[in-house]
Amino acid sequence: MASVGTVGRKRYRRRVSFNPRDIGRRVREEREKAGLSLAQLAAASGLTKAYLVRLENQTGNPSIEVVVQIAEALDLTAADLLGGPVIRFVGDDSDVPPSLRAFADEASLSSSDVKMLASIRWRDQDPPRTSERWRYVYRSLMMSRQIDAEEADAEEI
Repeated sequence: MASVGTVGRKRYRRRVSFNPRDIGRRVREEREKAGLSLAQLAAASGLTKAYLVRLENQTGNPSIEVVVQIAEALDLTAADLLGGPVIRFVGDDSDVPPSLRAFADEASLSSSDVKMLASIRWRDQDPPRTSERWRYVYRSLMMSRQIDAEEADAEEI
């Protein structure tokens, strides 16, 4: 798979390698990082739990459509899930405050995480001004996701 981009006015093409043996490991890591059970990921992605168990525990070679379904359910891009080049910032750079850029670099955030944080609408248009405050906001949101996942698991029982 090749990615094409520009730096200044210069175009570049970079080869992105993908090892199908790593996909199951990456899916499990990202699912656990998101605080989701297999059942929750299955429901969110439209795939079966049995398929996801096989994918995580055996080598798999899912289609790009399946990778996209899983990535979207995990709030990631397919490139993030496949271990491709991480796109740090989305949209116009002016939409991402410098303090958020600094935090995104420090924390190696995925493009979807940066997009999510940049999209927050703040009272009085006063977003965090330091990377430490962004870290606090990010951790709070991740804890909230984990609590939601735990509550959904409890409802399944």
